[in-house]
Amino acid sequence: MFFSSTPNAALSILLTIGLLGVYTGESNGNLRGVSPFFYQLERLEENFFQKVSQERKTHDQDYQTQVQDKIQRVISRYKTGLKNDALSEIPQAIIHASQKYGYDPLFLTAVIVAESSFYNWAKSKQGAMGLMQVRLPTGSAIATAAEVQWKGKPTLYDPKANIALGAHYLDKMVQRFGDLALALEAYNHGPTQIDRYLRKGYRPKRYSQKVFKHYSALRHSI
Repeated sequence: MFFSSTPNAALSILLTIGLLGVYTGESNGNLRGVSPFFYQLERLEENFFQKVSQERKTHDQDYQTQVQDKIQRVISRYKTGLKNDALSEIPQAIIHASQKYGYDPLFLTAVIVAESSFYNWAKSKQGAMGLMQVRLPTGSAIATAAEVQWKGKPTLYDPKANIALGAHYLDKMVQRFGDLALALEAYNHGPTQIDRYLRKGYRPKRYSQKVFKHYSALRHSI
């Protein structure tokens, strides 16, 4: 797999592209942050994205419909604990958050798989809750910036709100660390812990490699 074999080199290239603000395809003011990462990744690694290289236009309704159907099929593999009406809103929530921060929707789907396997009522030992495993203090702190109406704990068990919060927090980690793999590790471990690790010369990789593995599998199998 591409990510497991040459992740550091590819991510370094993508980071450089992202910092230079080079966009490919169509874009608008809503796409920022890491948006160049995935469009350029398709361009640099044509073989890896062979199946979708001709249809990567985020404003094309047919493409969005196809992606929405793909995400729905992914969700159907898991026990979510949600009723059908709530389930039906998740793919569009993922697409909306992905467009807002410039992610491939299947990448954000891979993060959710790694975090909760789409079980809406998941709760970690550290108190992280919901689809993207957001902690109460984090959710409260970023709710306004993420354009989420904060109602305490129930907000984290609202799938749409949780995805909006999680995507915003991941974007904050990307902006802080300037590296997608490190941002994922910070999302999982917390940014303060990552700073401690880096000062000691240690760079964790397990969680980011897990997400990249899920992402690769989704792109190849769906």
